[in-house]
Amino acid sequence: MEEERMSSSWSKLPLELASRILSYIPHKNHATFRAVCKSWSCVIPFHEQHRSPLLFLFQGNQYCLFNPIHNTYQMSIQQPPNTEILYSNFGWLLMRALLHLDPSIFFFNIFTKERIDLPCFCPPQTRFSLNLPVNLQNAKFSFSSSPTSSDCSVVGVIVVSRLARICLTKPEEKNWIVKDIDFTTSNKPCFFMSECNPIFHNGQCFCLDIDGRVAIFDLKDPEGTWRICGKPFSRRSEYGRQVFMVESDGELLSAAVSEEGQIQIYKLHSSRVDWINMTNLDNKILYLSYYGSHIETTNFKGMGNKIYFPKFEGNRMVFYSFDTKKYHSYGDKFRSENVYNLSQPMYFTWIKPMF
Repeated sequence: MEEERMSSSWSKLPLELASRILSYIPHKNHATFRAVCKSWSCVIPFHEQHRSPLLFLFQGNQYCLFNPIHNTYQMSIQQPPNTEILYSNFGWLLMRALLHLDPSIFFFNIFTKERIDLPCFCPPQTRFSLNLPVNLQNAKFSFSSSPTSSDCSVVGVIVVSRLARICLTKPEEKNWIVKDIDFTTSNKPCFFMSECNPIFHNGQCFCLDIDGRVAIFDLKDPEGTWRICGKPFSRRSEYGRQVFMVESDGELLSAAVSEEGQIQIYKLHSSRVDWINMTNLDNKILYLSYYGSHIETTNFKGMGNKIYFPKFEGNRMVFYSFDTKKYHSYGDKFRSENVYNLSQPMYFTWIKPMF
């Protein structure tokens, strides 16, 4: 009788509570969790819908996944040796070999260990007219969808002043298509590519420069048209500023973060291609990093209107709240108006499990 009562009480746990329990369980044990009872088998899809992105970072002498909501390390990761991350999205990492004579680029799924190779990145060994080399080291990469889908496209963008090189491929292709664009005759100012990766949006590739201008490249345009649009952010060319861009519900958002940690967020006007100031994120949570930013909608009270950075106060990750205009961390009384004295890992990106 007692066992039946206990079994019944476990099966009647609210989905939100069971989902929180699941968040502490390694992904490899989710199948066992599902088998506990019929009601718990429903938690997996619920949990996936509300699962936050995880921070993939180098901690100590190993790579780990860190849950920013619960401030817990969830699992250690065996990453392919001598590689670095180029971009993260759809639960996959786009990576490249660090060896000097190895130009390989590939997708890697840290959860399933699946690897999908792309053509070696060996574009023509030419130079732009300014005699500046163009190579993999100064390219920014992105991909449009999961590499297992038939419509996945991969783009590498290199910009040097008024010259651009666009490199395109797909997982099943054997080569890269290279398009060189010269806009030296344009009356637009020079485009200084930011550290932010390109974003696929409405069939086009959007790039962000350090001052907030947007360069748009139509992947289907055989002429390789490259348009520079928009006005710079306010406080132009601020020293030490970081800029990020992410797609949210069919719109492009950007964030400009000053050296001391002041934040301004913008939404791209679809017709004017100008940035519009935003004062808050409402029920959304923004996760920022150069190699992959994410935005999520939450229905949990008090969880939204926040930005998570890969910055730590002690062993706790901090977030920025638009409600208080301050940085906080869960579980203690830390509050700060700036990011001074916060630590940041050297190697990191956000990744959201998609299984």
